[in-house]
Amino acid sequence: MALSQEIIDPSRILLETISDADKSLSIIGDINQLIYLLVQSVLRISKIENDISPVICIQLHPTSLRFIQADRIDNSYPTFMDFKATVLVISHSTVDSKALPKVKKQYDDLMDYMGPKGKQEVPPSIDLQQQTLSTIIEAHYGYLEALDDASKKAMLLVLPNKVTDILSKMTITLPIDSLTLDAPVTPKEQADSMMELMQFHDCVCKSSLKEDPIDMKIISGLILLLRKHFGFKRHDSGQLFYVRSVGIAALVVEWVFHSPKVIYASLLYELVRRTCLPLSYIKKHYNLGVYAFVLNVIGIDKRQDLDHASLLYVKNRLKEAIKEDHVQLSVLFIKLAERLYDLRHASGYIHLTEVQHMAQETLAIDVQIANNYLGPEIGIALEKAAKEALEFVNTKKKENNS
Repeated sequence: MALSQEIIDPSRILLETISDADKSLSIIGDINQLIYLLVQSVLRISKIENDISPVICIQLHPTSLRFIQADRIDNSYPTFMDFKATVLVISHSTVDSKALPKVKKQYDDLMDYMGPKGKQEVPPSIDLQQQTLSTIIEAHYGYLEALDDASKKAMLLVLPNKVTDILSKMTITLPIDSLTLDAPVTPKEQADSMMELMQFHDCVCKSSLKEDPIDMKIISGLILLLRKHFGFKRHDSGQLFYVRSVGIAALVVEWVFHSPKVIYASLLYELVRRTCLPLSYIKKHYNLGVYAFVLNVIGIDKRQDLDHASLLYVKNRLKEAIKEDHVQLSVLFIKLAERLYDLRHASGYIHLTEVQHMAQETLAIDVQIANNYLGPEIGIALEKAAKEALEFVNTKKKENNS
């Protein structure tokens, strides 16, 4: 019916059932978008030939979509989330089966992939039909293999059987054992935390520049995402996780206010590190630059790794490097902001040895790195916070021994 509304003499459809396909196959998504996707795909293939009412074959194959879940900061092995999906191979009836796109049993973490594997991304095409197909596939976390060669008479689509499953698991609530337990939150603490969120929002708004403005809708969305996922869970420092994330981001704003991507990444970093929010979700919803920053911050496991060889490039040209979105420099800002924030809240830690190690490591490594690449003011702030944290530890030990 949808095809008949598009053209007077529509293509005839041959739907081929694959022997190993699930008999109860169904695809749940936006019905209007999915119908439009299929109609435009059929029209795209049928236009290649000048046949009158050509026969278009649609093969259905079972498959799965795999998304990479963020590596834990203390775990070098990635974890994955798999979802049932369906491959639709749409082709002209004249195409030999051997020439059809190859169907895989699994498609890995590919967001709106187009063209043969290994081919570099090309600038946005003026092919509006293909661009529309790509957008719909992307909205459903699917995969599109549309060959650019006009002589090709086939295309491959992959759609999850239930797109809501992917969305819900990508924004899953926190596993209880990944964070410290809930502690009672007083009305005053709730009010204070809301005040901190509002102050952060206002601070970011005032810091935005016309040349490279910070998108306040993104900031508001990230704040809501933090509250939704963290709830009233607390960090080891005793700080509410979402308050801590905003506090770290506030330091980043203070240091690199003219780099929106770094600010977005500083808010997303803790969600990826602490929760089940996968990197695929960030790739899908945010700029690829933001995704690259988060990916690199997550990849830092040892403090020594902060002193990356590429940072030699930023010496004596810090402002220019920030504007150029130097990846390792962004990692440095976020990790040192996190360290400074935690040192300033050392009094909330239960385990004094953790605070002592953190302070000693800062004096031995972080201060020197900050002085080398970010400027003396950040190095001074870190040194002061580390010494105050050590003083707190020593005072506590004396009290415990007395």
